[in-house]
Amino acid sequence: MPYRVDVPEGSEPLEYFMYHVGTRQLVEGRQRLYATIFDAPETSLTPREREGPRILMAKRVNCPTCISVRLWRDMPGYSDEEIPEVFYENAINANAHWEGFSVRESLLVEFADRFENDVDNINADDDFWARIYANFTEAEVGDALIMLSTWMGAGRVVKVLGAVSVCRMPDTEQLTKLLTCSNASTKTPSPDLVAAE
Repeated sequence: MPYRVDVPEGSEPLEYFMYHVGTRQLVEGRQRLYATIFDAPETSLTPREREGPRILMAKRVNCPTCISVRLWRDMPGYSDEEIPEVFYENAINANAHWEGFSVRESLLVEFADRFENDVDNINADDDFWARIYANFTEAEVGDALIMLSTWMGAGRVVKVLGAVSVCRMPDTEQLTKLLTCSNASTKTPSPDLVAAE
């Protein structure tokens, strides 16, 4: 799959797309959004509740890096508890009825699946929304929607630009830096955060 932007020799395509493609202000905005999505210090959605939809979106985009990531393991401070592999398998398969999911986890996997595959019908499904609001606050629904749209959008960006088939799995330090966009700045870009010409 060809790259649809010019990736300089020696650059990691995924990192280049995230840190350099676009004008400075928009690139920085995207980085702050990604950093907030993965860190999410204020959300009341638990790490497991976030990991189910994230891994499902990663599988649907078929990004090998994102599919192989386990945030409880790969991002220090993400979770104090191990998330078992069977959890990921059932989330990837959109098996919302798996008994190992809590009610909330199950609903979020269903939400992610329908967000991608049933967007034309989800609004009119009163039963679905009754189940959602019986278990989540409006703020949590908003958080889930922001996360889902970010994961889906980011996945499609790297797929459209050609990185999905060739991006390599970074080591833990590189991955943490990439996921949290630790090069991002709210004021001035760092020297390695210069937008593409």
